[in-house]
Amino acid sequence: MKIVDFEIHRCRIPLDRPIGDSQVIFTEHFMTVLELKTDDGQTGVGFELQQGMPIPARSQLEEQYRYNGWSAVEGQSPLGMAMRIGRPRGGNVGASVLGLATETAMWDLAAKQADLPLYRLFGGTNPRVRAYGSTLDFHLDETEFRSWMGHFTEMGMRGIKVKVGHPDIEWDLNRLSMVHDVLGEDVDVMIDANEAWSPKEAIGRMKRYDDAGFEIFWIEDPITREDYPGYAMLAAEIGTARINTGEYLGFHGKRRLLESGGVDVLNIHGQFQASRAAAYLAGDYGVPVSLGNTLMELGVHLAASLPECLYLEFSDLAWNRLAIEPVRFEDGHAIAPDRPGHGITLDRDALAEYSEPA
Repeated sequence: MKIVDFEIHRCRIPLDRPIGDSQVIFTEHFMTVLELKTDDGQTGVGFELQQGMPIPARSQLEEQYRYNGWSAVEGQSPLGMAMRIGRPRGGNVGASVLGLATETAMWDLAAKQADLPLYRLFGGTNPRVRAYGSTLDFHLDETEFRSWMGHFTEMGMRGIKVKVGHPDIEWDLNRLSMVHDVLGEDVDVMIDANEAWSPKEAIGRMKRYDDAGFEIFWIEDPITREDYPGYAMLAAEIGTARINTGEYLGFHGKRRLLESGGVDVLNIHGQFQASRAAAYLAGDYGVPVSLGNTLMELGVHLAASLPECLYLEFSDLAWNRLAIEPVRFEDGHAIAPDRPGHGITLDRDALAEYSEPA
């Protein structure tokens, strides 16, 4: 099996709710879909998302990919390319075009070549991964927030993540009160501040939440991502709440974070190979991992193959409209598809509906 051709689709998908946090708000997805085609008729599919601004026209994407990516892909064995380890380098390493989409499509093809679901190729044996509902609720009103919590509860999820970091702490406390109103207290409550605070502010906020009677399962991204001493300070001060962070750091940053002792759950997502390496490193420090939102929920394959993944994030986002059969959720768990490859087949009608070549 060798890769002989590619096709790119440029998509714009409106969201069914505004999503965001203490820093940003989004109302649509700008996505690139990459298809890699082989000499024996197989197709591997990869995805890439750009938030906050449109992506270039399809003709420009094709030109960029042909110039800065295709020469490294054409004629290659998918499994060989997927397994290849890149050398970490600083400085100017050159342009990278559709790196995530390419790697995803490669692994899709590699698993198809092996006639295995991707999680099985990664060494997993159990396709079920515990999932939590992520409301992305910072810009939702109270009625919408309650509705989304109810939606995830109906899916059997016993973990819920709430956006915090509002300038008015009473807003945060009101959101946490609504969680108890809708879900009761027998639920894992995660909160996500999206780097809204300084270390001392984070310590103060966590004390207020605790004094108000809210038991927090984890606090995600409370301070800026590279404040390693700050994370160590938090770990010493905030009691039993776990610190979850790391998804926005490269491998070097994740290593420094783990060395600081300031993380209890390492959050990973993105490229499979890099995420697997990060999870292995976390294991060396005795730190479990969680999976943040991944395009088309494909992180379920990674999560199902890791020995200690606490939770997988699910926000029920619009990208799933592009799949004939999206990743399935059952009794609060994501179920890795059992079809060869990553299991996502494009819905050509939906792809045509949301494609915007220019």
